[in-house]
Amino acid sequence: MNKKYTLILFVVLILGFVMREQARPSRLGAAMLKYEVEQKIALLDPVFSQFVKEYETFLFDQLKQEGVPGAAVAIIKDSTVALIKPYGVRSVASGEPVNLHTVFRVASLSKGFTGLLAAIMVEDGALTWEEPVYRHVPAFHLKGEAETQALQLQHVLSHTTGLPRHTYSNLLNMGMAYPSILNMLSTVELSHPVGAYHNYQNVAFSLAGDVLEDASGKALPELLASRIFNPLGMADASASFDSMRLGDNIALPHKRIKAGYAETDIEPNYYEVLPAAGVNASINDMAEWLQLLLGNRPDIASESLLNQVFRPFVEIPVRDRVLRNWDGLEAAHYGMGWRILNMKNGMVAVQHSGYVNGYRAEIAFSREEKLGIVLLTNAPNYTVGHSIPAFFEKYRTSCMQPGSTYQ
Repeated sequence: MNKKYTLILFVVLILGFVMREQARPSRLGAAMLKYEVEQKIALLDPVFSQFVKEYETFLFDQLKQEGVPGAAVAIIKDSTVALIKPYGVRSVASGEPVNLHTVFRVASLSKGFTGLLAAIMVEDGALTWEEPVYRHVPAFHLKGEAETQALQLQHVLSHTTGLPRHTYSNLLNMGMAYPSILNMLSTVELSHPVGAYHNYQNVAFSLAGDVLEDASGKALPELLASRIFNPLGMADASASFDSMRLGDNIALPHKRIKAGYAETDIEPNYYEVLPAAGVNASINDMAEWLQLLLGNRPDIASESLLNQVFRPFVEIPVRDRVLRNWDGLEAAHYGMGWRILNMKNGMVAVQHSGYVNGYRAEIAFSREEKLGIVLLTNAPNYTVGHSIPAFFEKYRTSCMQPGSTYQ
């Protein structure tokens, strides 16, 4: 064989090797990410590193015991990704594993995106928190004209519209279109004055999206992509039914059956109210989102902007059922799409939970401790609701003892 053919054979062999490796990007990418995360964790305080390892074991044991099909978790301390890890399968039927780019519905965690997007537009001068809703949605009416005139953007984002709790969420469950439900709100007797009391909403909350769209001239998915998803590098995130339905790396929803869990269909319900429950994202995306919420992306959200979003606007009763797992809760408030929880030990956690179509998710963080966690799952379960409060309690006992770095 002459030198010319030897060289050609060598090039062919090299190209074959490269193509084989490129055909396995997820394995190589996962290995590199695991290495990078391990290197960053090594830089953390050893007490905190041990806490993270113990919590990971606790969390995955809980998921396994309950039989949750698939999940993904991310923990950030300061600006370091201390843990980012998938768990289980996208579907019990297919057995395909969850990875860092598997997309889940984040349900009511979407409200936090809407609140922050509103703050960006307020900071831009396009809106104010006191912006009258009727100015942007003239066809909308509450039962009384005075109440209609009084309703502001900040009331919608804080669930202080005056409407009874969860007004017409049942119609969303039945698949009724958002505009039709919105028109029906004019017949509902208010249970409280506008701005006075927190009554959680999905339909009325989505008026915030109408205000943002009218003020910007852009659709909400476009606004989310251009102002949050793309700048943050949330490459898997979206806000539509079709993007979830047609995706090729999707965690499918599950329902409880006698033997455990069974795969079910992705439903269009609640995509009607995108501002309240329409965001889809991977754990990789949500880790980037946590970085912003902890103040590590001032190029997108300044500290003053975050202060406005997380300001305690209205009190929530500490006995509210969504807070039942937070032991030691001294006071609770709702801000602009977020719950603010004051613990008796002095820690303040900003939090939101969500459930839709078999997807259960929760996010919580302490701005003072620069510590946050987000957990996504693809089945109804108790683990999420218990394990997030447990994260902060375990952190307090492990890392805030006398003599600890975090005391």
